[in-house]
Amino acid sequence: MSSDEEIGELKVVYDFIAQAKFKKAFASATKVLDQRSPPSPDAEEEDPLRELFLFVVTKYADQLEQEGKIEQVFEIIEQGLEYFPEHPELLNETGVRLQRYGRSLEASICFERVLLQDSRYLKAYQNLQNTKCELVERWHFRMLNDVVRNAAFRAAIERQIAGGYNEVLDIGTGTGLLSMYALRCEGIRKAAACDGSEIMVQIARDVFGANGLSDRICLFQSFSQDLKIGERFSLIITETLDSGAFGEGILETLIHAKKHLLLPEGKIIPAKVTLHASGYQSRALTASNILINEAFIDDFALPSNCLLSKEGTKCYDAEDVGRIQANDDFEFVTDTVVSLEVDFNDLDSLMRYHDGTEAGEVELTCLDDGLLLDGFVVWFDLQLDETQAISTDPTTSTCWNQAIFRLNQRLPVAKDQRLKLSMSCKDGALSIAHNLYSVDNQISVDEHVLEFLNDNEYYSSLIEATEGLDDMEKVLDLSLFPYAGLKLLKEGKARMLFCLDQTEDLIEFIANQNDIPMGSIMLVNSLQEIFLLNDYTLDLIILQPVDVFGQINSEHFCLYQSLLAKLKPIGTVIPSSLELHGSLIESDWIVKCSRVENPELEQFQIDKYLASLETENHLDLGPFSYRNLSNNVKLADIPFDGKLHETALELALCEPTVPKRVHAILYHYKIGFTPERPMLGTDRVQSFAKRSAFIIPKSTFHGTSCDEPGASEEAHQIEQLHITVLQNHGVIKCDIASVRE
Repeated sequence: MSSDEEIGELKVVYDFIAQAKFKKAFASATKVLDQRSPPSPDAEEEDPLRELFLFVVTKYADQLEQEGKIEQVFEIIEQGLEYFPEHPELLNETGVRLQRYGRSLEASICFERVLLQDSRYLKAYQNLQNTKCELVERWHFRMLNDVVRNAAFRAAIERQIAGGYNEVLDIGTGTGLLSMYALRCEGIRKAAACDGSEIMVQIARDVFGANGLSDRICLFQSFSQDLKIGERFSLIITETLDSGAFGEGILETLIHAKKHLLLPEGKIIPAKVTLHASGYQSRALTASNILINEAFIDDFALPSNCLLSKEGTKCYDAEDVGRIQANDDFEFVTDTVVSLEVDFNDLDSLMRYHDGTEAGEVELTCLDDGLLLDGFVVWFDLQLDETQAISTDPTTSTCWNQAIFRLNQRLPVAKDQRLKLSMSCKDGALSIAHNLYSVDNQISVDEHVLEFLNDNEYYSSLIEATEGLDDMEKVLDLSLFPYAGLKLLKEGKARMLFCLDQTEDLIEFIANQNDIPMGSIMLVNSLQEIFLLNDYTLDLIILQPVDVFGQINSEHFCLYQSLLAKLKPIGTVIPSSLELHGSLIESDWIVKCSRVENPELEQFQIDKYLASLETENHLDLGPFSYRNLSNNVKLADIPFDGKLHETALELALCEPTVPKRVHAILYHYKIGFTPERPMLGTDRVQSFAKRSAFIIPKSTFHGTSCDEPGASEEAHQIEQLHITVLQNHGVIKCDIASVRE
């Protein structure tokens, strides 16, 4: 095809794009690609057709997705990859779509292919981190590193097999650890294991093979209820318990197992679970459930208890109460009582609790006057057998969090006041019934929006930053909730507000409460709609620079320059600046959440097969225990764009430190709302945006003298690390560039 002919065909592609006929645009673009000469391997110029083709593939895939034609989505993407097999954007887009439809393993391969080409393509880096968390959730590492839990299960398994219960089925085997304990026992006759997760079965298979045990165990990728093996076992072991004990379906699992998989005289480990309940008070837990920011309530004349998290009272959340207590933001309001007890070896007991005919009726006694009841905390004691037990009591160090049931109000209580509760696990779902809910009308909003609204310091800083602004025609407020824009409308300082429609019900409610005409509010579905505005239209743009998880808002950063074109020459952007701050820390807790740190598991080689699924970025950090190894310093300025930026700096440790104790870079942001005002950090206790950490991989110190055989810890300590901060595609990554001993 000649260049003139190609230009003519490309015009056809553009015409179809303009008409939103992406199927025809795709067919025309592939025709051009089929007929053109292959580019020279030495060609350095960017191929404009490549970027056009990516746009067409993306739009056509979006169209097919909206029509529910999912298989065709992946067919046209595969066609695209045949033309441009190493196109980073197309590979990344393929991975995103695969992940969206639960094909996380294939998605991770796409992201890894991108990073092999360009390790600085941080969009793929972030996607890969998220995909790894989906493949193996972070609690799995905490569980594997829980030596108390592991030792108790090992002892119980050994005791039962020694007692003649030597035909073992491991339900929900995960990495195969409990099966490994069984297989190493004298006298075991047969063993089988199952798990519903493809990736976990793959890991378990590798672990069994590495330990020379593949021929001694039957491994099934299946949920136990779907097993068709025609065999029964004398011992069933399972650890399918969440923070509320029953959330992973253990009742249904064991009812089926008792009927179809266990011998009549067989046993189950664990044998029994006992649940405990208590009332609590905690601002941190309440901030994501109901509105408690008095300044916001007063400014918009809102009634009490008007907002409630969508997730608020439907079920329970898992929270590490011990870590919140350490931050002095959790207090027990009542005594603690046993609320439920289920015998896992008694089929009648399992069925009565599962069908709801049996429940726990309890009464809690309030401890003192002047306290607020925010909800109830539940934990359990797990009796594995006659001698071994585990507790998830908040005062113990365990891999389990506690179950939190929130109220839809902060309820004042008096000393010796009695609170009646009914706890049940009907259909395998733990629930608490009581008459303590507020009856006020409430609007349901996302819990992250509530966390944002309840950050009083951020609210005050943003409102103060807009106080000097007046007589504005159009304002764009892209905050999680546009309260600054609404306040400007209410005060007559702006005539039109553009904002996202994600909180439409709450926006309409506040507008009605404050006589703000809805005609002055333009709700948009996405940022793309803002680009339909004429240039130089907006007087003020308010960005959301950081999200609740502790990441910069990549969409706002990548589209910033395009948004800027819509701003009047004398217009204002808030915030005006963003900085990344952080320090080196030592924290056993964060390491145990991120990788296998357990000599026993290293002996079994489980760490080897989980290593590829370790993540480097731990987001959404609440309170946790750590020790600062360096001063908290500014790591980098964060420009408002999607371009590549690199900052190098030296980070000195407060004292020489053994490398294996340098675990992570704990980071947060400082937000400059205006150049004249002090910056506001996200490391505050009540910040809606949580701190995060870049985990330093074990391999960082390999190849240094610290890693040499026979090197003593005292002789080889480090004093300084050279840090590189990368920013690209609205994503940040910190790396250790080198070490100075």
